[in-house]
Amino acid sequence: MHPIELLSKPQWSYSRLSFFLGVSETEVRRWNCQTKKTRRNPSRTAQILAAVIDKHPEVVKTIANLDVLYD
Repeated sequence: MHPIELLSKPQWSYSRLSFFLGVSETEVRRWNCQTKKTRRNPSRTAQILAAVIDKHPEVVKTIANLDVLYD
């Protein structure tokens, strides 16, 4: 799954995606840019994480809780 596909869901934004995928907001915005025929590709890890988040929304709470613990 391309991480940008999560933006079609109401609770997602560029900044939230960048937070959960561990990249800058600029990088996430680059993924949404069209180049000729394809999008600029995120790392395979980001694609896998986006697919997991899409199938299992409870993962978002787990990631958020971990971030609070390590702040």
